[in-house]
Amino acid sequence: MSPGGWPPPAEPGPPRLEPLPPEEWDDLLVLLADVAGGPEHALNIFTTLGRHPALFRSFVGFGGSLLDGRLAPRTRELSILRTAARCGADYEWRHHAAAAAQVGVTGDELAALRRPLDDHPWAQEDRVVLGAVDEMHERWALGDDAWAQVHGALGDAGSIELVMLVGQYHLVALALRTLRIAVEDAG
Repeated sequence: MSPGGWPPPAEPGPPRLEPLPPEEWDDLLVLLADVAGGPEHALNIFTTLGRHPALFRSFVGFGGSLLDGRLAPRTRELSILRTAARCGADYEWRHHAAAAAQVGVTGDELAALRRPLDDHPWAQEDRVVLGAVDEMHERWALGDDAWAQVHGALGDAGSIELVMLVGQYHLVALALRTLRIAVEDAG
């Protein structure tokens, strides 16, 4: 781990597993590609993890629950992006930066998510949530003070969801970096 808990760059190299070609997709991959705009818009993370269909179905269900959960969309996207930044998950960053902009995260805030929290004048609730993301990344837990702040801001369900969201995106970062899943071509 590099100083400050920020990860070293991912090991370079080609993907360790190629995405499944469309003729090998199951009904879930076909559905996800259709939602994305057709096979040419299918996400490499899905078509790679789809090589393990049963696990992929559970992964998509859990991830979908978090993306459609109780956290405010802005809070959710800030948390995902801070986790992506802390874990060096550039693939996830690129996909969620656009979603964050759609829910009110500014360009200055996007840039600040890659820096120490004190480098930006975050609103109080944002600071509480982002501080919790950092603490979970560094300690793999929240101390009592951070928990009290998060619970005060988000309540029972929101606090549980934040913990699960950060854990999920640590898992996603690990898979992306280890499997070397490539960002889709823009064209």
